[in-house]
Amino acid sequence: MKNGVFAAINIGASAFRMHISEYVEGEERVLEYLIKPFRLGKDTFSKGYISLENVYLATEILKKFKEKLDEYNVKKNYKAVCTSGVREAVNRAFFIDHIRHETGIELEIIEPANEIYIKYVGVKNDIEDFGEYEKDGVLIANISSGNVALAVLKDEQNIYSGALPYGSLRLRRIFGEIPRISRYKAYEQYVKKMCYSVDTSIGKGNQLKHFVSACSSLNMLISILKPKKNLFRKAELVQLYESIKQVPRDNIMNSLGIRKEEASVLLPTLVTYLTLMEYVGTNTVEFTRQSFPHTLSLYYAKNIRDKGFVGRVRNTIYGLGRRFNMDEKHAQTTVRFAMQLFEKLSPIHSLGRREKLMLEAASILSDVGNYIGSKKHNQHSYYLIQSIEIPGLEREFVKIVSYLALMHNGDVESWFENKYNYFPMEKQLLIKKLVSILRIADAMDASHMNLIDDFDVDILHGKIVVSAKCKKTPFLEKLAFEEKGQIFMDTFGIPIEMDTRILYD
Repeated sequence: MKNGVFAAINIGASAFRMHISEYVEGEERVLEYLIKPFRLGKDTFSKGYISLENVYLATEILKKFKEKLDEYNVKKNYKAVCTSGVREAVNRAFFIDHIRHETGIELEIIEPANEIYIKYVGVKNDIEDFGEYEKDGVLIANISSGNVALAVLKDEQNIYSGALPYGSLRLRRIFGEIPRISRYKAYEQYVKKMCYSVDTSIGKGNQLKHFVSACSSLNMLISILKPKKNLFRKAELVQLYESIKQVPRDNIMNSLGIRKEEASVLLPTLVTYLTLMEYVGTNTVEFTRQSFPHTLSLYYAKNIRDKGFVGRVRNTIYGLGRRFNMDEKHAQTTVRFAMQLFEKLSPIHSLGRREKLMLEAASILSDVGNYIGSKKHNQHSYYLIQSIEIPGLEREFVKIVSYLALMHNGDVESWFENKYNYFPMEKQLLIKKLVSILRIADAMDASHMNLIDDFDVDILHGKIVVSAKCKKTPFLEKLAFEEKGQIFMDTFGIPIEMDTRILYD
């Protein structure tokens, strides 16, 4: 937990926002919250790039934000992120460089998985009893101008996370030429397709119970519906929807007292909420009033945290393995052996908790490629793992897990020589250390028959001996250990051997 003044800036598709807070011994005092409506994403979603005129206008807005940073003497204690309006623009690098040069603000593009994860952490810390929602089944939605970012959690695991191109401003741009009187039908069809995409990914039968929203679109609905509690009821959303679905934008703006920009996206926003409520099977949607910049400020200032993170990641990884019909008993055995080896060999490898979690993830997922085919299954595992996103795990973490899965079989040195020799030496060494342990753990259950009950590890002068206690003579395990143990000696400079003792043959 940090003390001091911290700021967060969010460059969204329809507005720029900045939140400034002071933290003292865990207590927060909000100093300022600024919002400047600006449809930066309008160009991106229609042309694919940000026009030079809008680059200049954005720069002027951010110059004002920089003045606020200077006023509060915020030097490095800030985080400035761009979402879909910049992320999807082909000239995003130019935009970011121009802003840095003209204002001194360092912008970062936040990936969709990180965006929804940070919002998830905010929701988790803001909604009481959210832990129960994670067990029951909950859909978290960030309905923004550019994308709809969704996370589905059930049984304390994340079974889906993704950002889909169904944001309200994007829908308005896509269907802008359709006559107003029937445009709502196009919205309905398009958003239902989004739910189909989620179902295709996670499979049917995952019953959910709760729907929680955390997004900028909430402010517009709150100003219209004025809820006393932090929830909307389906009946009131339906009533609002029916009253505006064929009404001109200017009439909506005047009758509801909202801005022109809000009136333009109100209809697709309502369609999205109602479709997701139908998908979950609920008559209410709960929400947090905490803005994304506020959540960013809390998260990056380390004043909120994700309790139970490692357990949920572990559950999620096992869930992914089951989706690909893994041999769960073999995976559990490989994990047990890998974790034991990691602890026993700690004086040699000098790795930490993050690397241990990488090894555990690879031990679970290394054989999922058999779902596609047993021939070259390690390569199939590599591609499957590369395709997954686990909220809270950075992309680099997932990539390393995929490399470990690839190299748990075959010639490790040839992979590095032909494909990964451009990696920096420290990254090559990390992968080789972890894959050395993974290959030994995997070899010790090569038959998938759980013939080895337990083992001890002795680090002797000149060699390492793994003394295995076996139910039966482990013929395949001995062969695999000899073959897969070679990379261990190449990496650490010490041979590793396995002795076996039969407990009851």
